[in-house]
Amino acid sequence: MPIIQGESPAEFFDYKLHPFADTYRLKQPYLGDQDNRFFKTALSLISTGKSFALSGPSGAGKSTLIHYVLSRLDVNCYRPALVHYGGLQRNGMLKAIADVLGVDTNGRTVPLLIKLQKQIMQMASESRSVFPVFVIDDAHLMEKESLMDICSLMFNPLKETVAASFILVGDETLEKRLQLQIMSPVRTRLTGQFNLNTLNDNESLEFIKFRLSNARVAETLFDPDALSLMSSHCRGNRRQIMNMGTLLLAEAFYRQERTISAELIYNCDQIKISE
Repeated sequence: MPIIQGESPAEFFDYKLHPFADTYRLKQPYLGDQDNRFFKTALSLISTGKSFALSGPSGAGKSTLIHYVLSRLDVNCYRPALVHYGGLQRNGMLKAIADVLGVDTNGRTVPLLIKLQKQIMQMASESRSVFPVFVIDDAHLMEKESLMDICSLMFNPLKETVAASFILVGDETLEKRLQLQIMSPVRTRLTGQFNLNTLNDNESLEFIKFRLSNARVAETLFDPDALSLMSSHCRGNRRQIMNMGTLLLAEAFYRQERTISAELIYNCDQIKISE
């Protein structure tokens, strides 16, 4: 059956939000057992001025979890900031942090690292002081010198207290890299190193149902066999689940089928399922 002229997938499936879209962030994301544990631990560590690392495979949900942690910080007490490494050289990383703090990067009289240290100390000494919390994404790619610069921003030498918290986020190689002897100056400044695994089978099903429930789609949109097949195929990788769900909805819309079945999954050319 051809697609109805002008009809959109949202109209066809009767949803207001695409359940697997990346164009919006849920105020309350899905949290599995390990997510909840890390979430509570992270808030506790930040409240005491600690810094830590979070590693895990791509698609494990690290970015979503960190964004949720930052969203729950009191804006009157904390100033959270997310900095993507993105292959920046040492000075480029400092400039990225400076942009977040509104520090002037022009001029060579005072080194940028010193400017940042002064700005962070000033933030803590103002009448309505706020505590900076920096998240450095893709930290596994950073040079040792850049990591050492970050360590130097953690402390206030005048008061001999912590000046800012840093959360290093990266893939599985971050954990291994921090264990190297050469990285001991960085590792010893971190209170802990946490690893986020992919979802187990039950959590994968819960994650899919959570996304569908938040989008308020019909309960018949996915049949039980399709949910199980989708869950097992993606092996707990949230990003793969989101991508697979998007492809299946596009395929069902093209075929004008209002329910995603196991048969549709097997017949979808964009998804390779071994029988």
